[in-house]
Amino acid sequence: MATEVIMPVLGMTMESGIIVEWMKSEGDSVKEGEVLFNVETDKSVMEVEAKASGTLLKILHGPGDDVPIQQIIGYIGEAGETVGGDEDPGDGGDGDPCDGGGATGGGAVIGADAKASDAAGTTGEEAPAAVATEQDGQGQAAMTGSDGRSGLPGQPGRVKISPKARRHARDLGVDIGNIAGTGPSGRIVFSDVEAFAAQAAAAPTPAAATATPAMASAPATAPVPSGPGSKRVQRRAPLSGLRKVAATRLAESASTIPHFYLTMDVDMTRLTGLREQLIAYGEKRGLARVSVNDLIIKAAGIALRSFPAVNASLEGGDIVEYADVNVGFAVALDDGLVVPVVASADQKSVFEIAALTSALGEKARAQGLGPADYGYGTFTISNLGMFGVDQFTAIINPPEAAILAVGRVKDAPVAVDGKVEIKAMMSITLSSDHRLIDGAVAGRFLSHLREVLEQPLELLIGQDGA
Repeated sequence: MATEVIMPVLGMTMESGIIVEWMKSEGDSVKEGEVLFNVETDKSVMEVEAKASGTLLKILHGPGDDVPIQQIIGYIGEAGETVGGDEDPGDGGDGDPCDGGGATGGGAVIGADAKASDAAGTTGEEAPAAVATEQDGQGQAAMTGSDGRSGLPGQPGRVKISPKARRHARDLGVDIGNIAGTGPSGRIVFSDVEAFAAQAAAAPTPAAATATPAMASAPATAPVPSGPGSKRVQRRAPLSGLRKVAATRLAESASTIPHFYLTMDVDMTRLTGLREQLIAYGEKRGLARVSVNDLIIKAAGIALRSFPAVNASLEGGDIVEYADVNVGFAVALDDGLVVPVVASADQKSVFEIAALTSALGEKARAQGLGPADYGYGTFTISNLGMFGVDQFTAIINPPEAAILAVGRVKDAPVAVDGKVEIKAMMSITLSSDHRLIDGAVAGRFLSHLREVLEQPLELLIGQDGA
């Protein structure tokens, strides 16, 4: 009996995954444990291994399809075996990953512009070079490549393109079927998309007399408005998998969690001096370079250990306080935010934290985060100081009880014993869930955090060069 290939659950917050690329085509032999396809989750692109050996009998969803977790996307079995799944349970289409069915809906006609790229997906190594559609005898949209060849998985007419280049082409509304790739084996890379878009923008607009018969016979459209009062669209693109999940979670957080905010100014003079000493110390020993954010993560871990009410979540009708202090830190990507986690931040040295945040940041930017890197935080820090932001409020990352927004460190005049002195000052703002945290508790926590940052010797506990 054939084995179902399903969209796996690759993270606690994952609700669906976007298929990036199938590593096998229908009819290919598959070995258990072999990478079968790549999927983009809300955090990264991950490889999925085959759970059985045999022949890949059927592919129900192709590159670009956003498939709910646990849904069947293909079958592995004996060669020649007949399998079900001709009907896509998600939309009633015919199950072919590249025709009018699948994620776009049965009979949907996709034009030769950005919508064609959307049908091919936002990420992936290969996808159909969709530049035209035509109605077949059954009234379904049959998708073809730029050379008229089929766009089915593993068939000729497919375009090799890097995920970054695909996303950029989609953002610009560029048809990837018309781009010549300069990468390995003719693969389209980011610079190819940039060059093609620039060339297309510089090219003169074809005269009406050169329009195709279909265009010439089409009814005239209203002129695009311009000048005062107009609102011209520069580009339109659907939410990516990452941004879609972030939008849903943050909208839910903002609308269902009663936020309140407390702000304090912190004298960072001693901490910035300590950081310079730590950098010099680490350079001599080959240790990671410590950032201000690394020290804030360590300080937050120490403060959270003393305030378990802040290191908590609301589960149903229960307040759950955690034994582990796992501090997440927001990393900005082109497609949205991800929050890798520093586990047991209160127990790690600042050098350990610095090495870990550097590695996790690189993995996040390369879309390489795995389930062990995120999704289990108990508190989050969002730092916009590197962008020159003085102060802001952040939305709580559910199911956590609070999030800390950090501004930049700047020189500011401060009154000290009746005199004005210039200090390195920083604003921190705590967003708290009022269902779990009272104002007094939040105030004491923030005061304790400020004390740790202003008297930073406690951050050196456990410093042995590890």
